[in-house]
Amino acid sequence: MAFSMRDVEAYRRDAKLGGKLLTPEDRIRIAKPYLPPPRTSIPVDANSRGKKPRFGVRARGFLKKQFHMLVFVLIHTFFSLYLKFRHAYHAIQNRFYSIFRYHHRDPSLIQSDVKRFRKLPKHLSVVLTLENDGRGGAGLERLINEAAEIAAWCASAGIPQLSIYEKTGILKGYMPETHRAISQKLVGYFPQPPSLSLGAPHLLAVESSRPGPVNSGFLSHLSLQLLSAEDGRDSIVDLTKTLADMAQRSKLSSPDISTDLLDNELSVSVMGEPDLLILFGPHVELSGYPPWQIRLTEIFHVQDNSDVEYHVFHRALASFAGAQMQGIMAGFLRPPVVRSGAAALNKALFSKKLDLAAATIKDPRLIAKYRKALSESRELLRQERISPIVSHPEDVKTGGASGRKCLLLAPTVNPQVPGTWGPVLKEAVEKKDLDVIPYELELGYGHWSHVDIMTSILPEDLHDDIPAGFNMAGHVAHLNLRERYLPYKKIIAQVLLDKNPQIRTVINKVDTVGSESEFRTFQYEVLAGPDDMDVSVSESGCTFEFNYAKVYWNSKLEHEHARLVDMFQPGEVVCDVMAGIGPFAVPAGKKGVIVWANDMNPESHFYLKKAIEKNKVTPFVRPFCDDGRFFIHKAADSVLAASQAGENIVVPAPRPKRKNGVTPPTPEPKRIPIPPTISHFVMNLPATAIEFLGHYRGIYAGHEDLFAPHTEAKLPMVHVHCFSFKADDDTPIVDICERITKYLGFAVKHGDPEREGEVAIHDVRNVSPSKRMFCASFRIPKEVAFAARS
Repeated sequence: MAFSMRDVEAYRRDAKLGGKLLTPEDRIRIAKPYLPPPRTSIPVDANSRGKKPRFGVRARGFLKKQFHMLVFVLIHTFFSLYLKFRHAYHAIQNRFYSIFRYHHRDPSLIQSDVKRFRKLPKHLSVVLTLENDGRGGAGLERLINEAAEIAAWCASAGIPQLSIYEKTGILKGYMPETHRAISQKLVGYFPQPPSLSLGAPHLLAVESSRPGPVNSGFLSHLSLQLLSAEDGRDSIVDLTKTLADMAQRSKLSSPDISTDLLDNELSVSVMGEPDLLILFGPHVELSGYPPWQIRLTEIFHVQDNSDVEYHVFHRALASFAGAQMQGIMAGFLRPPVVRSGAAALNKALFSKKLDLAAATIKDPRLIAKYRKALSESRELLRQERISPIVSHPEDVKTGGASGRKCLLLAPTVNPQVPGTWGPVLKEAVEKKDLDVIPYELELGYGHWSHVDIMTSILPEDLHDDIPAGFNMAGHVAHLNLRERYLPYKKIIAQVLLDKNPQIRTVINKVDTVGSESEFRTFQYEVLAGPDDMDVSVSESGCTFEFNYAKVYWNSKLEHEHARLVDMFQPGEVVCDVMAGIGPFAVPAGKKGVIVWANDMNPESHFYLKKAIEKNKVTPFVRPFCDDGRFFIHKAADSVLAASQAGENIVVPAPRPKRKNGVTPPTPEPKRIPIPPTISHFVMNLPATAIEFLGHYRGIYAGHEDLFAPHTEAKLPMVHVHCFSFKADDDTPIVDICERITKYLGFAVKHGDPEREGEVAIHDVRNVSPSKRMFCASFRIPKEVAFAARS
């Protein structure tokens, strides 16, 4: 019996939380229905009962048991001694390396250590472990310190990109703190440290400004990516669901779904493939590391080592430098350099011919055998997006259909020099199963990835931040190009269009959101594709259809939408003051939350009503089109009036299924009474929402009896989004608290939002190099809520 999806999801959530969600009894209860029936006992012959076995049988059994025990003790002793000696040997060896290879926090020493290596990885990845599940904070502090040390080593060695995998993803929740710790560590290593950008999939990066010219010969910028288990198989599952959904809606055809598409999507949404992966543990244990990203990655670990130490880092780089195959492939399969400037994209210039060797197969039945054997001996060409099985070159030239196949061989194999052939290839040629011939492989524009193409086109001084990320709204890709990339905007857009079949239109923002419109719309230019802004977007199980040019939508806020909706409880009333087209309101309505949703933009109000109807949340979500300043009091009054009038949310009961040819009577609809008070206010207008706070004064004037201590109800929780400075200290928090105090007319400080006068401040996302978006949450103070209305 297969596990139900509900049970599978429960187990997955429990695993992500380290087994803290389910109790042992819960696991037994869930697993019990799927376990096989218990084995029945073997019946005992009644005639054999009471009879004792003969002496010889008992003696043989005793001797057999003693012999097994002796063998077990000998094996156990042997392996115990072996492991003890091995651990001691490696401990001494690692200690020697630690003393002999110590960096003294001097970048020049690290640079001299790696200078003799023939090549270094451009992208290094490491796996770190959170000890003791981070209890007490010591594990998290140690984890951040380890990440900072490795970042400093990479900057000293000249490795520009570092990705850190930690299974639980705890570092993603502390990105500003992690960025601060790494920046401080870099300052300890360098008089002029390199600039640092710290990012994670689906989250905006935390960046530091470039402080000025760094020391000559050292790295100028370090890019660091944080990964967790949810970026691995879950990302592949999510991409599969997205592609399946697009295929069902005829937005993607089967031929469009290729390895190139998957590689490009996963590279953009998660990260590209690292050159080297270092495990700072005693065993090769990937712990859920994203599998797609390490198909050709060199993996290194030191046996019996459990610490993050410099000697492991150095030995990994030495091992990587000795891996000749990858170094050859990196230069061999690189796209041609096409410095065409801002001219139109000429796809023909990306054609490249490679002179390889190929093994012709005389018997087609041997293809699978020799493909496996040559791959294991590393004599086969192993390169993503290139199949090692190709048609015979004579068939390609003449257009024949003989069906003869060849296996492409590694670039180190020279068809004219048998000394370059490996043992498997030599033996197969001697058996006359294979012949080795020259083979010209031609690669075109379709082979190269988006990053490959952009690296070929853009000047080298623009390679440090190649535009790859963009907002998606249905089929529209929304770029926000920096000024230095604007001369290449048409080419960048065309490549994005070519490499992402789900994209039909690429636009670039030409002004700041809200600078010309109070409705947060923006001016744009179409860079590629038709000017079609009517899109359909899915988020949190809801579908939204709208014109992207007429309303505000930001796909990067999906996690913030879900975070707040998770706080709302079914049956509560939520007032969304600046609801837009309903990214908070509609998913909350799906959850059974009663929502008063308002937006001043008539276009947003139109598409909000459309989303309410399409997602079947009409009983729960009521749309309004008012000025948010006046809607705050209007919502509180109308909710109270609806409750006092005895209004209910009427949810039709599901229609019963026919049974034995008889349709049972339809049950009575479910009725949910509207509470008299609002539990949450959402104000997602970051530019000016704080200025609306003065309108909460007197919101429940004369209605003190609706709240504690007279009832169990608490005063509403306000969630107000805002912008503030980007800083490593508490400057943004102080700024936000001061502005809330000013407009609310009540002094507040950072702290627990359940305490009157205290505010919780959540860091939402990075907006620009100098600005971040936050969400401040607090309960309306009694002095404000019960004040006389003006």
